[in-house]
Amino acid sequence: MTSSEQQSSQLDRRREQATSAASAADKAQSGVTELDNRLQTNTSMTRQQKQALRNAEAEVTRIKWSLKAAAKERDQLTRARKKAVAKVDKARIKAEAADAKYEKSVLADMVRREKIKDRAEAARPPAESSSTELQPVLERSPVPVKTAAATSRRGRTTRTATADSTERPDPGTTTAKRTAARKTAARAGARTSRSS
Repeated sequence: MTSSEQQSSQLDRRREQATSAASAADKAQSGVTELDNRLQTNTSMTRQQKQALRNAEAEVTRIKWSLKAAAKERDQLTRARKKAVAKVDKARIKAEAADAKYEKSVLADMVRREKIKDRAEAARPPAESSSTELQPVLERSPVPVKTAAATSRRGRTTRTATADSTERPDPGTTTAKRTAARKTAARAGARTSRSS
């Protein structure tokens, strides 16, 4: 082997070594670049997760505060409802008492009216018999004016008798009214006693 061949072979080896070294350097650089990218991704993810954690912590704090406020409001509403229920009960009792008094007054007024009516009917004198006044006038009366007068008297007598028979109540009806009034008053007294 000549010296020129030796130099050429040596150059080839060095070129190959240089090429191999450059290739290894490029490969190593690629690895470094990949690691840098992964580090950057990890840093970004860490930053995002920390922000998400802070947001979650803030949301937890907000929810806790909301739950506390809701519990406080629930207590207030519960107390308010108890007061409202007590107020409704008092108002209902008052209304029932007023209604009982009103009913008692109405029944008392009915009894008073029935008493007045009954006393007035008892004090009224009995109607006189008008059978003699209902006799027809003879047609042979010589004066037509008297006949007209008699006819007028007959009409008045008939109306008077009819009015008396209409105004005078039936004894059975009066007794029934008295009995109904006494029963109504008794029921009112019993209901008032229960309400008291």
